[in-house]
Amino acid sequence: MTARYDWTINQGETTTLVYSRSRDGGSAGDAAFPQNSTFRMKAKTKHGGTEVLSLTVNSIDDVHTNSDEFESNTASATATDRETFTVKVSAAKSALIDAPGKYVYDIENVTSDGLIVERVLEGTLIVTPEVTT
Repeated sequence: MTARYDWTINQGETTTLVYSRSRDGGSAGDAAFPQNSTFRMKAKTKHGGTEVLSLTVNSIDDVHTNSDEFESNTASATATDRETFTVKVSAAKSALIDAPGKYVYDIENVTSDGLIVERVLEGTLIVTPEVTT
């Protein structure tokens, strides 16, 4: 089952979301993020609507690359039976969202061959307007 999180960000500000889940291996939803997979996020005006934000990063081996968009500590999760990834929206990217308001988003993990797609997180993205520019 996909986790749900309603996220509020400030337009023109760097913001970070940290997501952590258990890794018991008991179900597909709790399995480890696959090696050489990709995290991708889209935010749209509504389901099937206009895209306002897009983030993607490819992983390398067990540890997902550190980038300005996603970071994962999958390798170190083995010791804690948890895996965590961080989504970072840069100030420049959040400023590009033209209109403050309410949007929908989801984050997926996709294997390199594209055969497995797991929606990890979904919800509402609320963008509050920037005053100082």
